[in-house]
Amino acid sequence: MSFDDQINAALDGTISSLREHLEARLRDFSRNAVRTATEERQQAVKAAVDAASAEVRAQAEALVAGIRSQAETQVAQIKAAAQKHAEELKRAAESQVADLRKALEELRAQAQQQLDAARRIAQAEIEKAHGEIDKARGDASQARSDAEIARGEADVARAETESIRAHARQEIARAHAEIEKTRKGAAAEAEEVLIGRLTAAHSVSEKKIAEAIDRARTDSHQLELSRAARLVGAVRNLDEARGLSEVLERLVQCSGHEVDRAAILLVKGERLAGWRLAGFPPGEPSAKSIDLSADEAGLAGAVLKSGVPASRPSDAADGPGLPPFAGSAGERHAMALPVRVGGEVVAVLYADAPRVDEPSSDARWPAILEVLVRHASRVLEAMTVQQAAGLSLPRPVARGSHTTVPGPVEHAGTGDEDAARRYARLLLSEIRMYHEPIVDAARRSGDLMSRLHGEIERARKLYEARVPESVSARAEYFDQELVRTLAGGDRSVLGGAQ
Repeated sequence: MSFDDQINAALDGTISSLREHLEARLRDFSRNAVRTATEERQQAVKAAVDAASAEVRAQAEALVAGIRSQAETQVAQIKAAAQKHAEELKRAAESQVADLRKALEELRAQAQQQLDAARRIAQAEIEKAHGEIDKARGDASQARSDAEIARGEADVARAETESIRAHARQEIARAHAEIEKTRKGAAAEAEEVLIGRLTAAHSVSEKKIAEAIDRARTDSHQLELSRAARLVGAVRNLDEARGLSEVLERLVQCSGHEVDRAAILLVKGERLAGWRLAGFPPGEPSAKSIDLSADEAGLAGAVLKSGVPASRPSDAADGPGLPPFAGSAGERHAMALPVRVGGEVVAVLYADAPRVDEPSSDARWPAILEVLVRHASRVLEAMTVQQAAGLSLPRPVARGSHTTVPGPVEHAGTGDEDAARRYARLLLSEIRMYHEPIVDAARRSGDLMSRLHGEIERARKLYEARVPESVSARAEYFDQELVRTLAGGDRSVLGGAQ
């Protein structure tokens, strides 16, 4: 091995040994720093150690590279000098060997100096790194202490939080208990109130239903009584007629109270002529314009031929049709009845009303009209017999359900005055008889005039029509009987509408 190789090998060995020694020291420092650092500062310390190690390693490598470069330069110079003076060295081998040894010693001394300088620099860097590591260890200890303090504070905060949560849970449970108690109390109270209201509503409902039933019964009874009174009044009205034409006039009028439309057709041979109409539009048709044969008169003509009553709905598919003057009024129930005198049909009463498909009290009008027609026939027969016998017709006398009314008559008199009192008593007694439930209720509530105003006014008109104005106190007689018969002798029950 040549001298240059020996020098290079010695330098490489020294540099490698120095590098290994520095790297070992750096690894020891790094392991010690990493091992002693806390979890909180581990990353920062490791980064600082790595940075310091890298810096020291870089400086050491730069120093070694400089030494190697300087050595290589000197070796190159030596090689150049050796080559230049090869021959001189050969001739002066001993002197040159001495010079080379001297130069080698110098080189060794310089290398040793440079190596010592490098060691001092590395030691300074290592000490600096140790300072940084110690500082990092201190920072880590401080961080650990801070972490312990923070952990303690966190434990205290956690304990306080748990205490607050426990207290809040207790308060929530207490609030839930209070709410549940309040809810149950409110529910019980609401249930009691609801039961009370339902009971009251049920009671009111039952009372209203009972009142409605009573009212319906009273109204129904009143309606039936009113119809019966109307029939009695119609019969009486026919009895009070003073001539044949007046009987027919009153018959058509009374029939018009039971149905929408009524007509009296007089028999003239085989034809029917119009005489009186009730309920038809004015002039549509005119009674005098009606002149029909038995075949043309439809239902009325069938009665003329058969002599018996006939009826049919307007939409019937078979049988006689409606008379021409009544055929355009929609779906109606029509009826024709014969007025007989001595077994002969002298007139035909035609009547119709809206069709009623369901049974009701409104469907009784055919029977009522038949009663009126039969009674009118009897009255006509009686008048005909009286006229044939040359007898004068008697003066009509009012007929009622009661011929006398018990009780004294105030200021009793004779003649027309006595008759006026009896007639007023008769009219008001009929109202009392046919409307007894309403009269009793009106006496209790003190509103007789408002409840029976229509019936009382109708009786007053009949009274004034029959009692002549020459009776000086005719109005007082009616009012006296009104108080006594209907009000039971107590004028206060008449009410305000007097």
